[in-house]
Amino acid sequence: MNRYLEVLAASTATFAVTNIDDALLLTLFFAKRIPARRIVAGQYLGFAIILLISLIGAVAALAIPHRWIRFLGVVPLAIGARLFLQAFRSKSNQLRVDNLSVASIALLTFSNGADNVGVYVPFFVVARAQVWLILMVYGMLVAVWCFVGRWLGTHSFIFHFVDRWADRVVPAVFILLGTYILISA
Repeated sequence: MNRYLEVLAASTATFAVTNIDDALLLTLFFAKRIPARRIVAGQYLGFAIILLISLIGAVAALAIPHRWIRFLGVVPLAIGARLFLQAFRSKSNQLRVDNLSVASIALLTFSNGADNVGVYVPFFVVARAQVWLILMVYGMLVAVWCFVGRWLGTHSFIFHFVDRWADRVVPAVFILLGTYILISA
């Protein structure tokens, strides 16, 4: 039972960390009054593609000898270091959103998910016996993320707070996750 609680906590943490940027995108979509059904369907479709690619990567990673699996933790560690360095650069990325389709939202979610795949593959390998639990948690958290995005889309002061601090918190969590994988595998 203790292992399930660990996987549940790690699933929640990995989802939250890899999808902070999606929360900002969802907030923007809802703030632009794109129909909620379109946003939710696009988010689920894009995230399903990310999970499929991650599962394929995890199966391929199982061909790696077990003693080497811990080195997959280098991926989120490297992503965290890269994001940490990018945090010092100026942000001039403006996303223009008018009337996006489900496919457009799914494509944005998928293209925004390279960091997700880099984290999920080693996580799925380390917790391969509980991948079903991870996928269930992720599926539920997508709905929570959509709800949060809708709520944030109507509260601009929260959006500005998240936008200000996300570039500092996310790299630290990636680095901690990579370290955890390196130590625990």
